[in-house]
Amino acid sequence: MRTNRFLLLVCATSALALINLPAAEPALQTPKKPVSNDYHGTAVEDPYQWLEKDDEPDVKAWSNAQNQRTRQYLDGLPDRASIEKQLTEWYAKTSPSYFSLVSRPGILFAMKFQPPKQQPLLVTLTSADDLKSEKVVLDPNVLDTKGTTAIDWFVPSLDGKHVAISLSKGGSEDGTLHFYETASGKALPDTIAHVQYPTAGGSAAWNNDGTGIYYTRFPRKGERPETDLNFYQQIYFHKLGTPDTDDTYSIGKDFPRIAEIALQTSRDGRYILATVANGDGGDFAHYLLGPDGSALGGWKQITQFSDQIKVARLGRDNALYLLSRAGAPRGKILRLPLDTPELKNAVEIVQAGEAVIEQMVPTVDALFVGDLLGGPSQIRRFGLDGKGEAIIPVPKISDVQEMLALEDNSLLFRDVSYTQPAAWFHCAQGKTEPVETALRSTSTQYHFSERNETGRAESDAPLRLRWLRDQHVAEFRLYSPALVRSRRRLCGSEHSRRW
Repeated sequence: MRTNRFLLLVCATSALALINLPAAEPALQTPKKPVSNDYHGTAVEDPYQWLEKDDEPDVKAWSNAQNQRTRQYLDGLPDRASIEKQLTEWYAKTSPSYFSLVSRPGILFAMKFQPPKQQPLLVTLTSADDLKSEKVVLDPNVLDTKGTTAIDWFVPSLDGKHVAISLSKGGSEDGTLHFYETASGKALPDTIAHVQYPTAGGSAAWNNDGTGIYYTRFPRKGERPETDLNFYQQIYFHKLGTPDTDDTYSIGKDFPRIAEIALQTSRDGRYILATVANGDGGDFAHYLLGPDGSALGGWKQITQFSDQIKVARLGRDNALYLLSRAGAPRGKILRLPLDTPELKNAVEIVQAGEAVIEQMVPTVDALFVGDLLGGPSQIRRFGLDGKGEAIIPVPKISDVQEMLALEDNSLLFRDVSYTQPAAWFHCAQGKTEPVETALRSTSTQYHFSERNETGRAESDAPLRLRWLRDQHVAEFRLYSPALVRSRRRLCGSEHSRRW
């Protein structure tokens, strides 16, 4: 009986809300301009194909008219103003969030999300516990007051004096590489277009002395058909102070059309590693450019797509660490000396177990391993020979999203749970007890993460929206008791686990 009354109340409330809805303007008439296309001998007529040419004046006029009609209707909704007010209040109270940390001698680079700014900005700090040392390197919200310019990714030089930043506009993710002085934020004249695109992402890695950079390059017009200009990613080298037309090809002509390349430089600058994904299928090949590689023009292929090497990290001990799933679905770790960089010389140092190995961070004397235990995360520390396993305690039922080795060989990691906002923790060299740093969120927190497995949200957990992206489940969590209560009301149950 109580359920029936509840349903009656919901229906009555909904009916009243519908009565108060504003009347929509009559639907706009869309002209038909029939075009016939032949698909394998079958003629298909499309009267609206003309709308695909979004740069045409008539298409822009049609789109603007549709937007105006929609905007007029939405602005007339009776609850819109109150909802906007509530969301604005929550948004304004959000504390800063730091992510994508990179360590260089004496300096930390970090992306900082600071509402009400539209876009995250790039900052530096002297340490994770000294917020007063924070300096802005680039704020795209100042660069573009409309908030439509975003930082795709950044890569500091090995000495930290310069930083390469991919910038894109209007949500296009079509990135142009720019260069800045870290201390002053001054832009250098060098720019390189189309180093980043959603089809394959983008990446870069500095050379040893910071005079140049290896980067991902998409074809230019005239090099390939129009349909292939956002594929066939290759690696080129740019010398600072020269035009990008002088940049030299390095490797990639034989890579697949759907190759996705990620680059990294060893801490001593002697090696460049290219991880080449065969699209989004989860297969990777790895290529190494050694100390004399640039002079000899020689990259050496270390692994093939069929080898089941999923992650590779350059160590600080002249070795390459490999996460292998060959015969080990949960993962095992191999160590490969760079003096003899052939996969047959790799030695297994961390055996497969119950945990799913997801991350690994080598330092001078230790290897930190990030695992997934059915949902929650754990961190283990090993010697570089795989011996001396120790557990690094993390908050219970939490998600370790980033792990970073500092210059002093200690560990920083970012952790978030369903009851606590994100925070960075520091584990000193040789210690096993992490300490929470000043890089932590303290209020309603917007957070984005990507995981290939997720746990379930409990009724008191932050709201979590999930969608599939690049074979991963992407999560968007909102930490707000008020929003959790709203979620329960929307679900119609005090005990709902999912929205």
